[in-house]
Amino acid sequence: MKIPTISSDAPYSASQRAWLSGFFAGMHSQLLQSANTVVQTEARVVNILYGSQTGNAQSVANDAATAAKAHGLKPLVHSMDEITAAQLSVMATVLLITSTYGEGEMPDSVQMLWDEVAKLSETTWYTMHYAVFALGDTSYDLFCEAGKNWDNKLAELGALRLFDRVDCDVDYEEPAQAWLALVVPHISGTQQTAAVLDMSAPLEEKPQYHRKHPFPAALVVNRLLTAPHSSKETRHYEISIAGSGLHYEAGDALCVIPSNCPTLVTDIIAALACQGDEDEPVKGELMSLRDALSTHYEIKTPSKEFIEELAKRSGDQHLNGLVNATDKQALSDFLWGRDTLDLLRTYPICEFSAAEFLGLLKPLQHRAYSISSSSKVSPDTVHLTVASVRYHSGGRDHKGVCSTFLADLVTDSTKVKCFFLPNKVFRVPEDNTVPMIMVGPGTGIAPFRAFLQERQARQAIGKNWLFFGDRNADTDFIYQDELNAFKEQGVLTRLELAFSRDQEDKIYVQDKMREHGAELFAWLVEGGYFFVCGDAYRMAKDVDNALHQLIATHGNLSEQQALDYVNQLKKEKRYVRDVY
Repeated sequence: MKIPTISSDAPYSASQRAWLSGFFAGMHSQLLQSANTVVQTEARVVNILYGSQTGNAQSVANDAATAAKAHGLKPLVHSMDEITAAQLSVMATVLLITSTYGEGEMPDSVQMLWDEVAKLSETTWYTMHYAVFALGDTSYDLFCEAGKNWDNKLAELGALRLFDRVDCDVDYEEPAQAWLALVVPHISGTQQTAAVLDMSAPLEEKPQYHRKHPFPAALVVNRLLTAPHSSKETRHYEISIAGSGLHYEAGDALCVIPSNCPTLVTDIIAALACQGDEDEPVKGELMSLRDALSTHYEIKTPSKEFIEELAKRSGDQHLNGLVNATDKQALSDFLWGRDTLDLLRTYPICEFSAAEFLGLLKPLQHRAYSISSSSKVSPDTVHLTVASVRYHSGGRDHKGVCSTFLADLVTDSTKVKCFFLPNKVFRVPEDNTVPMIMVGPGTGIAPFRAFLQERQARQAIGKNWLFFGDRNADTDFIYQDELNAFKEQGVLTRLELAFSRDQEDKIYVQDKMREHGAELFAWLVEGGYFFVCGDAYRMAKDVDNALHQLIATHGNLSEQQALDYVNQLKKEKRYVRDVY
């Protein structure tokens, strides 16, 4: 096997080239030392399993399939909610690609299979050879936890690693292609890779516009949805894609690449005692510190590396205790409401050069927003429903990066760099006769506005039921006129409202679900689809609990039978969530 070399004129920094070279050397050593050669007759089939919440793991899986075909293999690609533990146990060669969701959780599409496999204890899976590629975000404590759990469990069951798991941060494309350039030839037995690995050439045909090449769109509508005296600020945006050749479906997301707040950039430069015009290398090219902080780095949320370095340089016992503590909740509580600038000002004894500071930051990432329009109604524009994040803490005003970029910084002369993120599961049912139940409080209403537009454009006869809520009806009932029009036109069969602060005892959408549990269960029995969009940490969990309870109550089922019923809904793609 020939180790790929990374030429000095490749489009990477020195540190990136060093990382890739080390990666190749390590993998090469592992492959040479491996005595577990995949049986050639079985090696023609490679099972590529993915668990994806936002589409990144699925993209890597598709690249893996393209690479496998190029090496004479027969790739079988499955979302992990499409297979059972029994089917998994007899697979000879497995590439398992999964993201981690929330605080170390499995993606929705993975949870059922994981629950099944996690209970197993036999060690008879020795006919399986596998490799795990884990996607994650180092800003979370349980980095790549889902991938780690799968890797450890498969080994515990007796399966044989082809080589060590790769844990990848938010910039996953290059490590993914490096991984595929080694693992796929090894499985195929060809043991051949190109002498120079061209990472700029994708393994599968990508959309014309994507994360590395976004479409420069114009923002044509920026409208306040909440009342001026509301405790929240929610806005409606319309972004033009006319002439781009782009197309979207109801249920997809639009990813927006923001710029950082100029005031925050200026304040950070001052806190570093810099001028802003210092030239610094960024992705192989020189640019000013101001430009780098404006468009290339996450400067709002402090990275784990920055916090650890701050603790080390400051010598502050309290901060060091929080960083080194096993229980990370205390650190989380300490950081609540604080951003990178707050920390720089809290520990002025710590001095960073511009280069040192940039080296401790994470890349500025896109933000994904559920699309709130149907292309059948608005083919040339994409509608978004976004809550602007604004709060006062530590004696200064704070702003959300992308929400206030759209609200405050985009002008007629500013282009919104964006691309689509398809969600092939979160879709209006193809059958226009089946009922739809939609739970979307707050900005979670976004995709369901699109769903209702889609149903109306299709002239679908299926019943539609929306559960919507927010804080106060008089200030936060967004899209009220549109929803009432949908009701009058017969598109929206039922509308249940839960405004939590309009009465002494708070009422939420899950309470309304329980209140109408008998009819909701009847809709499910009729073949209804159940959709949820919004907050993952509280709302979605409360809604899930309410769904299990009402199914048990009105279906006269035991707790286990209700769980089985819900799992069947998930397998049939009739219980689908878009949560964040």
